[in-house]
Amino acid sequence: MNQQNPYGAFRSRAVRLPGWQIAIFGALAAALVISLAVFATAVFLLAFPAILALDWFYRWRTKKPVAPPPHKRETVITADYEVLPDPANEERR
Repeated sequence: MNQQNPYGAFRSRAVRLPGWQIAIFGALAAALVISLAVFATAVFLLAFPAILALDWFYRWRTKKPVAPPPHKRETVITADYEVLPDPANEERR
């Protein structure tokens, strides 16, 4: 520490700005936000229909012939069953 800055190198200092400078900075920030929003909207409104058109064109050019669905065969298997005793479990009873 030295005599000029007794708090060290990490001391911060507040800067007081006049009201007209704060108003100009606020107006510039608002103009920047609005211009970015307008730009993003314009890009979306131009790019989204173009992407949809390209997707439609791709699907139209690569259309595959539609095969008829296979016939559904219902198979029912009927059987008689019998539960056989397990000799390994006979000893546990």
